[in-house]
Amino acid sequence: MKANKLSIWIGTGFLLMLPLFYIDYSDTEYPALQKAEQVVRHVSSQRHLKHSSFYALDGEKTPSRFVQWMFSTLAHAEWYLVDAPGEFNAEELKMIKKSGIPLIPPEVAIVPYKPDLERGKQVVVKADNTRNILVVESYIDPQMLPVRTREWEFSISDKE
Repeated sequence: MKANKLSIWIGTGFLLMLPLFYIDYSDTEYPALQKAEQVVRHVSSQRHLKHSSFYALDGEKTPSRFVQWMFSTLAHAEWYLVDAPGEFNAEELKMIKKSGIPLIPPEVAIVPYKPDLERGKQVVVKADNTRNILVVESYIDPQMLPVRTREWEFSISDKE
């Protein structure tokens, strides 16, 4: 009798725990925005910048200088890869993914300094030189508050 009650309690406990196995604990409420944030993170990494035209700029390599460079014509040609249908053939996509370069989702814009009210989903890249960080704000609607804000240290060494 005791064994029967024990198996009932174990079965009930398992059934109560079952829904927990289906809960997604990852931060993917806004996957397209998260992918665009990853693009900014990649472009601002020391590894990427050392092989870009940013590294060749004269003067101090500050976060605000990075944001200015990132949205310049010169830099745009280096990092702006949109994951739009027909943009790349299968072989090119395979090589891009293998290299670890994140692609910008076509429905998300990446803009400097402040939200662009003419666009919908967007990631805004800002600089804070006093704290030496980049601030990335993600918007579903530019007229509302950001749904996500990420900050990370901006550092680049002048050493090869």
